[in-house]
Amino acid sequence: MKLTGIFPQIKTEKVQVKKFEGVDVAKAEKVMAGGDDRVELSAGSLEVQKAKNIIEQVPEVRMDKVQALQDQIARGEYTVDPHRLADTMMVSLLSDNQVQ
Repeated sequence: MKLTGIFPQIKTEKVQVKKFEGVDVAKAEKVMAGGDDRVELSAGSLEVQKAKNIIEQVPEVRMDKVQALQDQIARGEYTVDPHRLADTMMVSLLSDNQVQ
């Protein structure tokens, strides 16, 4: 199963360092020492971080679901709805083509 389009694209800007004449050396040294450094994250970036943390907590394999399906297969009760399968395949095919 593909999960596409869930998170908005994060735009980043390239940082350019330029040397200027007349820079206050004392202030520059203070910044270099970490005195005035500060990081501010955008709201979108914070939302992405929250979503990432939630996703990391979800196990990759949900063993309760796997076990339930294995039990149904073993009892011969598991059936595949061909119409639902075809619909799912078409939606997946169409959504994959839109991305490319």
